[in-house]
Amino acid sequence: MGSDVSSISTTQSWEGRHLQPSNDKELHEAIGRAFDYRGDVTIQLKTGEQVMGYVFDRQDEAPQSYVKLYLPEGHEPRMVLYQEIAGIVFSGEDTAFGRSWEDWAQKWKKPEASS
Repeated sequence: MGSDVSSISTTQSWEGRHLQPSNDKELHEAIGRAFDYRGDVTIQLKTGEQVMGYVFDRQDEAPQSYVKLYLPEGHEPRMVLYQEIAGIVFSGEDTAFGRSWEDWAQKWKKPEASS
């Protein structure tokens, strides 16, 4: 694969990375990363077409495994079969990188009333 999925720390952002899986296991790992990513990805198809969007669904156990993306133009979601995928680029901004649940909770914590 273009980048070894297992060698990249979870504390690093995937933004800008390009994965080219060379087998089914790597493809499933790459799609899992794209599904967990909090930004747009660009899926490169074997036909040369590129599909950019936000991955919101994946079906590994379907008769023909597929992934679904919301497209930025607001059209109907696009389904892409795993077998059509040549590569995945983490092309959009990683909107969740560097943020944690604790940071979010602290920001929204109500100030305590003073007595």
